[in-house]
Amino acid sequence: MSSNKMTPEDLESLFVESYTTVFCSHNKDGTIHAAPIWYNYKDGVFYFVSIKKSVRGNNVKRNKNVSLSFLMQGTKAVDGDIPSKCALVYGLADIGFEPDMGYDDYLRWVWGKYSSAGSNTNQKFDHDTFETLKVVPTKIVDFYP
Repeated sequence: MSSNKMTPEDLESLFVESYTTVFCSHNKDGTIHAAPIWYNYKDGVFYFVSIKKSVRGNNVKRNKNVSLSFLMQGTKAVDGDIPSKCALVYGLADIGFEPDMGYDDYLRWVWGKYSSAGSNTNQKFDHDTFETLKVVPTKIVDFYP
């Protein structure tokens, strides 16, 4: 399987170019809660805006061990194939941190990857609704399927 390991450039492009990840956290009963979420990525860390009353947020407050799942579907073309890219990121979550750039700029930065949400320059970080969330990887498993 080591021959299927992604190049560092492809792994970085997977994290930078993907729009969503499946965020996996631990429920009280030991089962896994897996849900898609928008994110942004910088310097090896994944950043999110989470709904304060979400299952994800409550789970992370109990157990900071999380996983992120990434898949970018490849294509087959006459002039050359583009391989699919997959990665599973194990990490530790930090919820409710104060972003260096300020909450409103943080919200616009995370959502700025998505033109429909990021183009709303008047969007404010509603502290009653949202909370900051980041994941620092402890292990990454990556491969071309």
